[in-house]
Amino acid sequence: MANDLDDIRASTDCPVCGRELSLAYRTLRLGRTIECQGCGETIKFEDHTPIAAVQRLIDKAGDGN
Repeated sequence: MANDLDDIRASTDCPVCGRELSLAYRTLRLGRTIECQGCGETIKFEDHTPIAAVQRLIDKAGDGN
């Protein structure tokens, strides 16, 4: 199921400069780092959300509820 969700995009702000960042769920799932295009800070995101919980949110959003 995890690979099916990899293309979903998440948005957040850089903790240093505040620039909006967009990253794939795959980046979160694999614990990869990204570099902020605004300030150059290397950022590693930690996601402890179970994949099943992410899928439930997607399913709920798809139902329009």
